[in-house]
Amino acid sequence: MPRYIVAAITALMLSAVFGQAAAETGPIRKAIQGIFGRQAPAPAPAAQSQTGLEAVTMTYQGIERSYYVHVPAALVGRSGNPAVVVFHGGQGSGTNAASASNMAAAGDQIGFVAIFPNSLESQWNDGRATTRSNVDDVGFVRAMIADAGARYGVAAGRVYAAGVSNGGLFTQRLACEAADAFSGFGVIVAGLPSDLQAGCAPSRAVPMIFFNGTTDRMMPFGGGEIKSSKLLGLGAGGKVLSRDATKAFWTQADGCTQSSGTKALPDSTADGTTVQSEEFSGCRSGVALRFYTITGGGHNWPGSATENSRMAGNVSHDISATQEIVRFFQRFGL
Repeated sequence: MPRYIVAAITALMLSAVFGQAAAETGPIRKAIQGIFGRQAPAPAPAAQSQTGLEAVTMTYQGIERSYYVHVPAALVGRSGNPAVVVFHGGQGSGTNAASASNMAAAGDQIGFVAIFPNSLESQWNDGRATTRSNVDDVGFVRAMIADAGARYGVAAGRVYAAGVSNGGLFTQRLACEAADAFSGFGVIVAGLPSDLQAGCAPSRAVPMIFFNGTTDRMMPFGGGEIKSSKLLGLGAGGKVLSRDATKAFWTQADGCTQSSGTKALPDSTADGTTVQSEEFSGCRSGVALRFYTITGGGHNWPGSATENSRMAGNVSHDISATQEIVRFFQRFGL
């Protein structure tokens, strides 16, 4: 089979899992460029992207790092602004996270700064042995928050983190190692990395909200090996705890003593999913933990405009993860 056909098929497979943007910006694109003997030009730096996000570069540990930011008009020039930071998945980017979450629009409605950082290469250093490197992503995030404070008036103590897939794994690492830097955490389609479990010791109780699909083919709901493919250049593998074990870990870490019990949400759309919720209270420092189980849900951001795919599975439209995350964070100072 001609190499250009192989490359095209591979790109389509990657697109089915992570969306077109991943196929266009990830390692598959580089492979295709190599086959055709040319390199795509680097994007020109711009103060404002087509999506209305401002692109920001900064230097951390002698390395140029970057993030995107959206500041609602009402918050421009003000100090003490709250912020929600959204971490993209593997092979993704800040713009991917912005598109999937639509968190910038939520920021306009509620009144907070939306920040979408970029990892180096293709993965956040999220606590798995398979993503472990010398890249200090936790330190970068702390430095980014300080940078956003100086540029956009983001207030230390009013910053919240949310992440999807690899970004959801990394969000839990931040809860373990940088609980002082965030006032709440949202985790989408990710369990707790097994390699992170033993050393996770949050400095304080942390409010957290989780969304997991029972038919997630990439991040197993029942725990175990994360899907990866060297051929496709996607995923870093490694192991995660099951959703139930992840729930048990965080309820113990926060010292929670009471459960609301499982409650079914209205099945409002014929999308192949149903949603149940459970909240834990009686936790230390008055925090809470909320878990959404999306029966029939796949590896995607619930409520997003992403289409169903064979690999990524069903997108639930019975719930908006963005709306629920924001409502949850509002309970803790957003």
